[in-house]
Amino acid sequence: MKRTVVALATVLLVVTAGCAATPGTGTPATDGGTDGGNGAPTTDSTGSTDANSGTVNFYVSDQPNDMDDFEHLNVTITQVQFHLVDAADTESADETEVNETATPVETDDNETEESENESETDAEGEKMDEEDEESEDGRWVTREVNATDVDLSQLRGANATLLEQFDLPAGEYDKIHMEVSEVNGTLTNGESASVKLPSEKLQLNSQFTVENGSEVNFVYDVTVQKAGNSGKYVLKPVVSESGTDVVIERVDDEREDDDRSISASFLGNVSAGENVTVRVTENGSAVENATVMVDGEAAGSTDANGEYVLNVPSNAEELEIEVEDGDAEAELEAELDEGDEVDDDADGEAGASGDGGANARIADA
Repeated sequence: MKRTVVALATVLLVVTAGCAATPGTGTPATDGGTDGGNGAPTTDSTGSTDANSGTVNFYVSDQPNDMDDFEHLNVTITQVQFHLVDAADTESADETEVNETATPVETDDNETEESENESETDAEGEKMDEEDEESEDGRWVTREVNATDVDLSQLRGANATLLEQFDLPAGEYDKIHMEVSEVNGTLTNGESASVKLPSEKLQLNSQFTVENGSEVNFVYDVTVQKAGNSGKYVLKPVVSESGTDVVIERVDDEREDDDRSISASFLGNVSAGENVTVRVTENGSAVENATVMVDGEAAGSTDANGEYVLNVPSNAEELEIEVEDGDAEAELEAELDEGDEVDDDADGEAGASGDGGANARIADA
């Protein structure tokens, strides 16, 4: 199930590394492969508590840039990958000596040992994914996020929301990849936006340390920018606004049901005598079965896309729309220009031409 990250209250928070305890002993949990201490890259996807680990409070924020073009910009985050380059030392001196002694030499007996080691290496290699194979040192630690929706339009500037608390192996990290399965953007005019995300992931290079028993706050800042004059947008991380030493205003990810807020918008111009589509959304997502009222009378309900099509009366000078979904309400008004009034004696398409259309005002309850 998806859970939607939404805003309730803000608290000023200076994101810094937490107090650290003395690193203990033990090997970070891995999903197959070998410990990062010998340089072999592996992937840790267990999510279990490690004997030598710390907690990372993972926040998501947004640098404004072209975000003002958006009413909502929802991204569905499914996974976060952390690149561990230097794990906390967990090997004893005795273990190191054993490893050094096990180095093969050219004898008949050791030829068999070499063959066995090669077989083990091949077996381990089969378990590595493409990212692991490209990594010459360290390993990727993967954490699932359960398809969480984040509305970046609510996280502008210093606003940030806690995505998840991750238990990570203690050590030095230098890269963070955030997997995004879906991006849905709605512009301020109600139209859908084309937002591109190369390789379906956000890739950030940022160094930070997790010490045994410590708690670290990390902010992953994302921004959206126009791609020239193409009308498209590109989503990308912001290195300068990301890290463990960033001032943010925390936005809680829960709110009461009676604080729900829905939005209503017209798709296209509103012209007398013509059909117009009303779209109803909540945090950028379609609201199905919302009741649409026209001039105080119930007209119908929105479909699975959150849309309802109605006909504008030919003699209308203004149009008032009210939308209800449970306790949430939204109002939408349109004042028709004189050029949009229909002449009953005129030939041709009523209201199909003209420079005006309607001046829409959205008022969310």
